[in-house]
Amino acid sequence: MSGSTRPGSGATLSIRALTSIMQRLPHSPRAQAGLSIRYLRRKPGRGLVIVYAAGALTAGSAPHGRDPHRWLTVAVDEAALVGTRLRFTTEQVRQARLGTHVAVQVFPADDALPTLATSLRTAPEEPVFAELEAAARTQLCDPDWHICHARADPVRYKPGSRCVIRYTLKLEKGSGERVARQELSIFGNVYRDHEKPRAIQAAMQQLYAQQMQEGSQPIIPRPLRTVETLGLTLNQAVESNQANSKGSRPGLQVLRPHFTRAVDGQTPGVVIPGKELCATAIALARLHTSAVCLKGPLRTGAKEARRARERAALVATYCPVLADPARRLARQLTKSLEPLQPDTYRPAHGGFKPSQLLFCGERVFVVDLDGLCLADPALDVGYLLAYLRPNGLWYGRAGMRRWFEGAAAKFVGAYRLAMCQRGINETTIGGILERARWYGAATLFRIAARRVHRLNSPRPAELAAMLTEIEACMCDGH
Repeated sequence: MSGSTRPGSGATLSIRALTSIMQRLPHSPRAQAGLSIRYLRRKPGRGLVIVYAAGALTAGSAPHGRDPHRWLTVAVDEAALVGTRLRFTTEQVRQARLGTHVAVQVFPADDALPTLATSLRTAPEEPVFAELEAAARTQLCDPDWHICHARADPVRYKPGSRCVIRYTLKLEKGSGERVARQELSIFGNVYRDHEKPRAIQAAMQQLYAQQMQEGSQPIIPRPLRTVETLGLTLNQAVESNQANSKGSRPGLQVLRPHFTRAVDGQTPGVVIPGKELCATAIALARLHTSAVCLKGPLRTGAKEARRARERAALVATYCPVLADPARRLARQLTKSLEPLQPDTYRPAHGGFKPSQLLFCGERVFVVDLDGLCLADPALDVGYLLAYLRPNGLWYGRAGMRRWFEGAAAKFVGAYRLAMCQRGINETTIGGILERARWYGAATLFRIAARRVHRLNSPRPAELAAMLTEIEACMCDGH
C-alpha cells in the first residue's frame, strides 16, 4: 500500500487510497462496482467526511452519483488524521479494519440526522405526509386539495448537518367528473439542530410578510411550514409561471463567463449578465435594509479574521511550499479586518454567493437562508464578489479577468444605486464597499481551503494564484 511505513509500524493513507479499502467493507452497497468520491469536507478540529457514490458509470447508464441509495458516508475522527493523510496501522490497512476512528453509514442512515430517514418516507401513514398536505393547501390557498401520491428526492446532502429534499406531490380535489388535478413541488430542509429550523422559518416569515406588505415581489421562496418533531422546514419551490419558460435557472449557471465567438482572429467579447447582476444587487440591498428581527451573536470582522487564520493554516498544511505567504497574508488581513465596525449591523445572508440564487425570468430568489445573521453588509458584498471570480482566473485563461472586472463593476454599481434608493447615504454605502474588500479577501481564503479539500491534492500553482488574488483584493478592492 502506497504511503505505508516499515512493517509492524504505523501507516498513512491518502484519501484516494482509502477508497480501495471502503470497497472491501461489508457496508458498501454494490462495492464490486466501484466507488467514486461525491463530497469531501475537512474542517479544522472536526475531522474528515467523505460521501462515496457506489457503482461505476457504464456506457448508456445514468450517473450513479445521483442515486442516494448508493451513497456511502465515511466520517474520520481528527485523531486519525496526519496533515493531509490518514493514520492507520499496517495490519488495519491489510485487513480493512479501520477501528473506532472511522464511522461508515449508508444513506439515509445518519446518526447526527436521526429524522432524515423518516423525512424521506412519504406514504400516507408516515408523519411527513400530513405535513406536506397542509403545506400544499397553504400554498394553494385551498383546503380541499389532498395528496394522491408523494415522492421525496434528496438534492443536497451534508452528512451530519442537513439535507435538502424535493417533494413532488400529485394533488386532487373534487369528485366524479369534476376532479381537478395538479402537480406541485415543495422543498424541505432537515436540520441536525431542531431549534435551528424554528429560528430560520420565523425570520423567513418576517421577511416574506414585510416584502408582501411593501407591495413588492418577495426575494425569498414562501415559507410554508415547520415540522419541529422532525427538524424539518417546508418552503415553496421556485418555479416559473411564464409561458415558454424553461423554469428556474441556478445562479451558478447564470453568473458565469460567456463569450461571443471570435471573428477573423479578433479577441472574443465578454458577455456580462447585466440584468441578472442588477437583480442580484437589488435583492441584496432589500435584505440589508429590511426590518427583520434576528437573534443570535453578531457576525463580526473579528470572527471572519479568526476563520481566515484557520483556513490559512490549512492551506499551509496541505501545501507547505506556500505556508509562509499564506500565513503572512492572514496576519495582514487580521490586522485590518479584526477591528472593522460598521455604522449599523444589518440583516445579512451570511453566505451570499451564486449557488444561493435562483433566477426565474426577470426575478431572482435568495435561497439557503441558514446563515441569516446580523452583520456588516460588507460581508455579503465581499462574499459575492469573491465567488464571482471564475475558476479560469486561477489558470490564467484568456478573458476571465475582463469578465470578472466587468461583472464586479456592474454588481457594485447596481448595489450602490439600490442602497441609495432605499435611503442609505453615500458615506455609509462607500464604507460598506470599502470594507467589502477585506471580507472578500477572507472569503477567498475560504475558497482556497475548500478547493484543497475537494481536489485532494495541493495544486501549488492554483493556490499561489489564489493567494496573489487575496493580496490584490486587500490592496485594490473587489
